[in-house]
Amino acid sequence: MSRVVDKFWFRQIFVLLVACLHSLSAGVMVAFPSVLNPALLSPNSTDITADRNQASWIASINGLSGIVGFFILSPIFQSFGRKAVNITLNVVMFVGWITLATASNVTMLFIARAIQGLTVGGVFIAAVTLSEYSTPRRRGYFMTLKKISIGLGSLTCHTLALFCTWRQIAGICVIPISLAILFVLLWPESPSYLAMKGRFDECEKAFIWLNGNSLESKMELKELINAQMEQHELKKKTQNLSQVKKFFIQLNNREMLKACFIVALVTLCIDACGRYFLLAYLTQILEEITGSNSIAMYGSIVSDLLLISALAVSCLVIRLFDRRTLLFGLGSVTIFLMFIISIAVFTKSNFNFLSSITWLIPCLILLHSFIASVGIIPVAFTISAEVFPLEHRGLCSCISGVAFTIFYAATLKLTPLMIEHTGVSGTYTIYALIVTFCLAILFVILPETKDKTLQQIENEMKGKSDKNGRLLTN
Repeated sequence: MSRVVDKFWFRQIFVLLVACLHSLSAGVMVAFPSVLNPALLSPNSTDITADRNQASWIASINGLSGIVGFFILSPIFQSFGRKAVNITLNVVMFVGWITLATASNVTMLFIARAIQGLTVGGVFIAAVTLSEYSTPRRRGYFMTLKKISIGLGSLTCHTLALFCTWRQIAGICVIPISLAILFVLLWPESPSYLAMKGRFDECEKAFIWLNGNSLESKMELKELINAQMEQHELKKKTQNLSQVKKFFIQLNNREMLKACFIVALVTLCIDACGRYFLLAYLTQILEEITGSNSIAMYGSIVSDLLLISALAVSCLVIRLFDRRTLLFGLGSVTIFLMFIISIAVFTKSNFNFLSSITWLIPCLILLHSFIASVGIIPVAFTISAEVFPLEHRGLCSCISGVAFTIFYAATLKLTPLMIEHTGVSGTYTIYALIVTFCLAILFVILPETKDKTLQQIENEMKGKSDKNGRLLTN
């Protein structure tokens, strides 16, 4: 029996491996401005140089191009399947790294980062794909392992920067993304996608290949197929409508809008609590506070190690505690620490208080990053992959992805400007208020999703389930 369990676990791990390789590359991409910008702005550079405005746009342009990427990737995701979209995702990332490594001027850097930005949609698409391929018990920590890979990517970027040029780092990143392309070719198609398309025999084969033939698996498969058969019956009633009318009917779906709103809020929480602005600008923030470039550089490496440790801890924590408990409990601690950092930096800057304890504020920033990475960040990412209704997953990914890329680009673009005009203290205060606002709304509308199948979560979002999320029947 254990060998059978191990076989299905290994098959799901194989899917996880592709997500992790892509996330590793994405982690380097997010942290890359911390390596590229100093090189571009250095007066002693023998390579490409740029002014501060150009450098900030190079850092943030991939967030803007991510909006375009969602309009390309989401239709592939919904119409051609999870394998096709993951192949596309990784091929585009591959082209982006090649272009970056061979760039000869600022324009080529813009183009390379814009190409990479097309894959920003991978944050949702890879997460939703992984949620469809994994069992409910594994889904939480699989998502967290995927996030650890982003942390490893950031650590890799900052570590390689000690002895590699930004071009060499870009060339090295071709390796993991090439492996991801090869591995995804060996996947079966997602059972959820096959069921949505009415290919129920193929769905059953793929589901059993991934999950086995246990009683629990049979029940989950039956729920999935029954729900999609019901959806196919409903589709027949609208089959004579034009595509435009069908689109607006889908756009007005209450469950879809609620799911997109929830994901937009948790995404804004992720951005505002420091997930991306700390990866990209921690060196600048620490140098601003301490006045020491060496402290800032080594602080970035320590931050990456803490991030990986935090996500490793969250693999255990996310299996033990409910999603809501972690999100609101550790989310409150995160907000508290952000306000403490703001007050500490303000008093140091304006009253010369705590100036003799140079390590205190950097340690508070690292503690804040650790707590956020144990609780609010992995839970928010997990929730964002769980609440989309299957029938609307492509459109939901597109809408939520556009929101994600806008938040991501705005964070990368505005953070250095906020630091310049309001200081580190004002920046932390603004972001803490945003997280507080988002969590207050989520406290009212967010359902519990831990250990429920995606179909059970969908039933609950539709109000068609009992307290355990199971479909109610007449």
